[in-house]
Amino acid sequence: MDYKHIICPIDGTEITDIGVKHAAYIAKLTGARLTILHVVEKWYRSTHLVTNSAEWSAIHEEWINKGRELLEDQVKRLKDMGLKDIETLLREGDASHEIVALAVEQKADLIVMATHRYSPMGKLFMGSVIDRVTKKSPCPILWAF
Repeated sequence: MDYKHIICPIDGTEITDIGVKHAAYIAKLTGARLTILHVVEKWYRSTHLVTNSAEWSAIHEEWINKGRELLEDQVKRLKDMGLKDIETLLREGDASHEIVALAVEQKADLIVMATHRYSPMGKLFMGSVIDRVTKKSPCPILWAF
């Protein structure tokens, strides 16, 4: 398969590195551009609580900064692995929606997502992000675990 663009969402958990390693390996083999995506879901999920206060603004800025740090850390690791064509994106909203939207917008060839070793039936009942992305993705998905 000739991949030109791979998307790898990260969330800062320990298993994120597994997905990034798989995505980096495939990108390196195929010469594909690798987009590392982090979606700040906390703000989206807490909109019913948010006010215009300075405290909420500070919290929001902290979440955004943590997302940027996660992306910067991954770029450093990927460059150390020899990858050159790396893009990072930070978005806010529902993670599954933003992953699929990015895949559509950028005509991605593959999405690589790290996951726990849950059974497909377990994922179905849990309503996981990976399950929702799998159902709506415009391209193949590699579940890395």
